[in-house]
Amino acid sequence: MLELEATNTHLYPGATGAILSGAPGDGPVILRFADGGGATGTLSGEVLQIAPFTTAAGTEIAAKSWQIAFDGDRFRITARAAP
Repeated sequence: MLELEATNTHLYPGATGAILSGAPGDGPVILRFADGGGATGTLSGEVLQIAPFTTAAGTEIAAKSWQIAFDGDRFRITARAAP
């Protein structure tokens, strides 16, 4: 399982973060956000699909898919992907 930590409270094109554990590869993902919130998802190739989640402040975020790139122990969201 891949565990990621974003540097912000949500994802968007240009968002960055770190790999906390695991290695990039198809499969389940746990995503932690800067506000202490989190979400689950799935990585398939270069597409990260995130399930709906609620931020620590209570904002509901719909499921979304993102293009993601990895560089060593860092990641960057490069674009919104088709669902």
